Amino acid sequence: MLVNAKLYDCLVETKSVSPLNNALLFMGKYVNYTELIEKIDLVSAGLNSLGIKKGDIVTMAMPNIFEAIYAFYAVNRLGAICHMVHPMTPVKQMSKFMDKIGSHMIIIVDSFYDHYQELLEKADMKMILANPTHSFSFIKKIGYKVINSKRLKHIKYSQKVIPFSFLLKPRQVPIAEEVDPKSGAVYLHSGGTSGEPKTIELSNFAINSLAAKSNYILGENQFKNRHMLAVLPLFHGFGLCMGIHAMLSFGGVDTLMPKFDALEAIELLKKNQVNYVIGVPSLFENLIGKKEIRGAYLKNLHQAYVGGDYVAQDLKNRFDKLMKEFGSKARLLEGYGLTEVVTVCAVNTLKEQLKGSVGKPLPGLEMGIVSTDTREFLATNESGEIIVCGDTMMNGYLESEEGNISAFLEDSVGKKWVLTGDYGYIDESGFVHFKQRLKRIIKVSGMPVLPSEIENLIMNFEEVLEVCAIGVPDLDKGNMIKLFIVTGSNITTELLNDKIMNMIKTELSPYALPREIVYLDSLPKTIIGKTDTTKLEKM
Repeated sequence: MLVNAKLYDCLVETKSVSPLNNALLFMGKYVNYTELIEKIDLVSAGLNSLGIKKGDIVTMAMPNIFEAIYAFYAVNRLGAICHMVHPMTPVKQMSKFMDKIGSHMIIIVDSFYDHYQELLEKADMKMILANPTHSFSFIKKIGYKVINSKRLKHIKYSQKVIPFSFLLKPRQVPIAEEVDPKSGAVYLHSGGTSGEPKTIELSNFAINSLAAKSNYILGENQFKNRHMLAVLPLFHGFGLCMGIHAMLSFGGVDTLMPKFDALEAIELLKKNQVNYVIGVPSLFENLIGKKEIRGAYLKNLHQAYVGGDYVAQDLKNRFDKLMKEFGSKARLLEGYGLTEVVTVCAVNTLKEQLKGSVGKPLPGLEMGIVSTDTREFLATNESGEIIVCGDTMMNGYLESEEGNISAFLEDSVGKKWVLTGDYGYIDESGFVHFKQRLKRIIKVSGMPVLPSEIENLIMNFEEVLEVCAIGVPDLDKGNMIKLFIVTGSNITTELLNDKIMNMIKTELSPYALPREIVYLDSLPKTIIGKTDTTKLEKM
């Protein structure tokens, strides 16, 4: 595939080779590559007629629907920059984001009009409203209108509020703009659950460079009529690159799902319309927790990758056992990454994997370990901060020169590395072992305690479904551990507490003993399914 080019150019190349191959699937409807390029070109012409040109910034807060794909690549075709934001971002935060980066246009689903109506108070603001059922049957359109009637009734189209259908009207398509592939193409916000988010600038080159590694990651070279479950959102680096762009660059199909539904995913599996699944642990827990998942059609699932949060070995064991039982070659393979390098930078594969690791660095990427105190490079099997270098590296943060200085490390030969803020080591075989987010390391009486070690240990109990360890202030010890646990039914918590305390004493250290254990029906999650430690810290 093309690397040193616009993201749009990769799709044009795919279309030139496989014009009639299916590219997108949504709500039972396919779009092939010829139709996809036609729609993208029309939308780019529509945006251009509204004044969008090379270098402009267009904000998108969209779920994974046809219109989101058309708009994303149309903006890229014009040489403009896609600013990708969570659709449920509070309006005041969205206004702040857009003011900071100089964006004057937002594309949203029409049912979110009320949520963002306040943005229209800005004199130069334009809002594009997409109807997800625009290209579907009359019955689906009526159903959508009935379900969202309260949200849609206040919409009044004008020069500032424009239906997405306007962009699809026939008009002269402008010549695709030439841009420097290494200049900014996409703005993503860091996915942290606390503090002021940073805006990360990613280039066409960086995103293409990661997508080009799909053959290595998936261990396959033929993607015609192979379907990726595109459920991770476009405002997340993993969803944007590996969930959407990678498949389209290699002639595969993106099966779009705006919000994960396990039963719907199972039906798609039965129809051989999902062959690859990427997601966070909660997605896979939900999927294999359904009795309907069991069946010979699991052979249709070729690969499954998990990351973005703590992954219990028990989950991987149960998933792999289920796949083996029904003859699927898929195994739940763990990877590691961060938005500052688009997303995944190390991964286990079917050919090369190691239990307890997050895999080896991807081709074209290097990973190292440096001291958290001196920033000196550490030897094999020594733990410190993980750093990454390679062709998927971000251009930098938009907001802060100081933030950019602290984000990068230049070594003795002038090579630039991204500091991940994560703690781990690399073994003698080159496998990366992620141990803990540095910001989550808890000092108890001055001694470092790793919540992930506690969580890994406690997940050995069959009664425990989910667990999260956090630090809470303590007058005597500085901090103490507090555990939040989700269990199955009919569990005697007193007995489980005793077992947990005894195991931690035996396996870890007295510093890791919890001051308090709280039982919940479920752990709070972020929009992409990670455990939301910020909410737990407020409990």
